[in-house]
Amino acid sequence: MILGVCSGTDENTVKMMKEIGYRYLEGGIRGFYENKASLETTLNALDKYKIRLEVGQHPFPGEYDPSGRQSEEALAKVRDYMYALISATSDLNMSTLVMGAGGARVLPSPDKYDNVIEQMADICRYAISPALDEYGIILALEGLRKDETPMMNRTDESVRIAKLANVPNIKVMADLYHVAAEDTSLDDFVNYKGYIRHSHIGKPSPRVMPSNGDGYDYKPFFDALRSANFNGRLSVEAGSSCDDYRTSLERAFIALEPLL
Repeated sequence: MILGVCSGTDENTVKMMKEIGYRYLEGGIRGFYENKASLETTLNALDKYKIRLEVGQHPFPGEYDPSGRQSEEALAKVRDYMYALISATSDLNMSTLVMGAGGARVLPSPDKYDNVIEQMADICRYAISPALDEYGIILALEGLRKDETPMMNRTDESVRIAKLANVPNIKVMADLYHVAAEDTSLDDFVNYKGYIRHSHIGKPSPRVMPSNGDGYDYKPFFDALRSANFNGRLSVEAGSSCDDYRTSLERAFIALEPLL
């Protein structure tokens, strides 16, 4: 596995990540799409310190009808936006795009659950996948705890959507924080072979960066990822475990690197 971090992309932060030993960065890309100058500044910093923003983040599209079927017009609107977004940020050479955004995952009523799952799969297959495919990017659907969204709270739900989409570039992400919050069984990961594209890690409660002696055993999560044949990128995503951000990141790297 390869260890990276969700972080800012200013030059000082990029330099710090490289010096600590992280292999890549992960960050939101909508700001780069809206502000080309910001993108250029980040690209210069990444080039200077020879590290890449390999994983992007972007909200799941909210422009769909969760209680019905998608019109071609609605699908085209999302598809056009995704082409514009990915084209505008293509100089980053991302390999993975994470999509979360709990607010976009609306459940109108409990009886609409299956329909919403199907509609999210259609959005992935017909609107998101074509744009990502042109640039060789894989989507990783992020499961979020129920406090953030009524849909896609467990890894198996994300896998269900990916299976329904049935295209090679729609996969899922496993986040230890959300997995623990939803009391997901790590034993189930063996059933997700071929579907986990990306992963996030942080101490679940409180949600801070891991460190040796923090009282949490991270090895079972790594074992679960391996049972799913996952050997990809793992991003530290959590708050600082002490008053100094760099020290928190250094502690996390020291704690996690031996488990890769």
